[in-house]
Amino acid sequence: MLTETLRTIVTESLIGMIASVTRLVPPANEPPPDFIQAPIDRAVDRIRAVIAPGVTLAPSRANRLYLDGPMTGFEDFNFPAFNKMAAKLRARGYVVENPAEHGVVDGADWADYMAYDLTRLGLCGQVAVLPGWENSKGARLEVHIARELGMKIVNAHDLVSMEVAG
Repeated sequence: MLTETLRTIVTESLIGMIASVTRLVPPANEPPPDFIQAPIDRAVDRIRAVIAPGVTLAPSRANRLYLDGPMTGFEDFNFPAFNKMAAKLRARGYVVENPAEHGVVDGADWADYMAYDLTRLGLCGQVAVLPGWENSKGARLEVHIARELGMKIVNAHDLVSMEVAG
């Protein structure tokens, strides 16, 4: 109940701001596109955590997936690959924690990003890895932690292919 009320308030506020800036009003009975829905979901999660902090139990993490892969040393930090896969997974009904969505933060270093990303990993029930994850110090650390927490580790591309084939 609280989550849906928060989601409605955040959605209406964001859509209202977008409409006032662009002078465009989205169709009333259609869900927002992913590039709007993802920030809404993150805002609701953050607000809910402040209002009602607590332990996230396994059943509520089951359909939440952490997208893992290499970033350091890649052009645009590999954000295009992360964002493309996140969109495919969301289209299949997953709630995706995509570390590319925090963007580049002025003054942040590797440890700052990892500290934040590990908090997001802990909200998930499984991890989907992108190609090359095993060559990334951060991705290997995230997979190690996920395994220790008993999370399922899957190949992101296989997961999408299995969902399509299934």
